[in-house]
Amino acid sequence: MDKLSKIFVFILIVSAPLVFYKYFYKPKVKHTGKNIITEAPAKKPEIALIFDDLGESPRDLTEIQSLDIPVTVSIIPGLKFSKSIAQTAKLYGFSVMTHIPLEPKNAQKYETAKYKFISSSMPRRERLALLRYYLNYIRVAIGVNNHMGSAATEDPRLMKELMKAVKYNGLFFIDSRTSNSSVACEAAKKEGVVCDSNGGFIDAVEDVNAMQNKFFELIKKAEENQKLIVIAHPRKKTFFLLHKLLPKARERVKFVTIKDYLGL
Repeated sequence: MDKLSKIFVFILIVSAPLVFYKYFYKPKVKHTGKNIITEAPAKKPEIALIFDDLGESPRDLTEIQSLDIPVTVSIIPGLKFSKSIAQTAKLYGFSVMTHIPLEPKNAQKYETAKYKFISSSMPRRERLALLRYYLNYIRVAIGVNNHMGSAATEDPRLMKELMKAVKYNGLFFIDSRTSNSSVACEAAKKEGVVCDSNGGFIDAVEDVNAMQNKFFELIKKAEENQKLIVIAHPRKKTFFLLHKLLPKARERVKFVTIKDYLGL
């Protein structure tokens, strides 16, 4: 084959797909009277799934990773494996948050030797020192949400103090909504902190049937609102349920990290 023939064959090979696309590919169209509108694929609603309460067991992170979806993990600072779990989660491509202990109602019921709740009853110096400790503990964290906090998130002064510290550290805040009277996002807005709220807990009731009903209720809520933040916990029943239901759920919604959810 001479040089000119080779060039001709090369041009034919390169241009063939373009010719096929132009003359044979017909996009789906929707007829509306005189107008013809090309149909775009429907965008799936987004769910940012946050796993709270990590820090005590690396196995929790292994279970979460096995779900094979983008997720966010929120880690209680100061626990045995908090730092190592945070670093590994970042390597997995998850968003990492600090799960900051805030005072609940009936605080005595939830007292623990593992961490202290930040409360308005603490001396201010102690409170600020504890807040700095928590916010600086997990270096790879990009945001914060509250662990417990049904009392603390109702306190405007405490929330103002918290949001100033969150802003100073360049973080965002997700209100876990452990109280319907929370003023956390209101305080965040005043301080210029990005804030959003939990749309529901999957496993607030540890019964598989109740959890399944709640899961699909939240899927429907995400479809209605186009996006939703959902919180779960690293529990055996929760993992069992998610492994069972996620394949069907992914047909209806797209799971994203909280970073992508917030567009950061």
